[in-house]
Amino acid sequence: MNILALLHADARHVLASALTAEQHLKKAGDAESVAAALRDGECDALVFDPGLLEPEDFEIVMSAVNESGIPMLIYTALGPVTARRIVDAVDHTAREMVLRGADDVPDLLRRKLAALVAPSAPAILFSKVASHFRVFPERLQTASVGLFARHTLPRWVSGLVKETGLARRTVDRWMDRGGLFGASRLLDTIRFARVWEPLVERGMSVDQVVAQCGYPRLRLFTAHSRRLTDVAPAELRDAYTRETFSERLAEALLD
Repeated sequence: MNILALLHADARHVLASALTAEQHLKKAGDAESVAAALRDGECDALVFDPGLLEPEDFEIVMSAVNESGIPMLIYTALGPVTARRIVDAVDHTAREMVLRGADDVPDLLRRKLAALVAPSAPAILFSKVASHFRVFPERLQTASVGLFARHTLPRWVSGLVKETGLARRTVDRWMDRGGLFGASRLLDTIRFARVWEPLVERGMSVDQVVAQCGYPRLRLFTAHSRRLTDVAPAELRDAYTRETFSERLAEALLD
């Protein structure tokens, strides 16, 4: 796999350390060189920091990405401008994300690169709901986008609300304005989206999945499964595919 990278130097070095022998990294100089490389079919994937570019250059890169259909990993530090651009980048197109300087260890980067071939359930879910984040104020939008990229989620919705700097009622009013069922449902669906890979695709035990995905107890995990998907955890494999599972979670989140 030939991977084109438009990244900060430190991020590019971390990415290089995560590559396998079959993956080869090429540095991109600017937006125009990325667009040309994609048009000419010079790479199989793009790893991209949307915060690096001026608005016009960001549009050049995204236009080329969308036209080529090339898989893209977003690897960036999160801030208001970057969060807004991520919402634009993932709207209706599943893309994996890694936060620079936070969760970007080689093992995670390898998993994210592998997922470019078949996007994860959280990435698919995000692509189906991202447009609803556009109405949010900056801090709420940034915190909401970050939920899809960070390794560890707040255990309770109060943690998410605290990160926004807004009152709980204000957060839920903005969620309602965006067509979502609320901050608690947002956190619940994102957490449950992470269940699919370990439980269904890797066959981990329920107890292991409960611990890995941050559920304080099994009863809550089972309740979330029935409320969000209408089936028990053990029935997910027979009831859904990865795509239909993600679609069902999006339906549960959207008002």
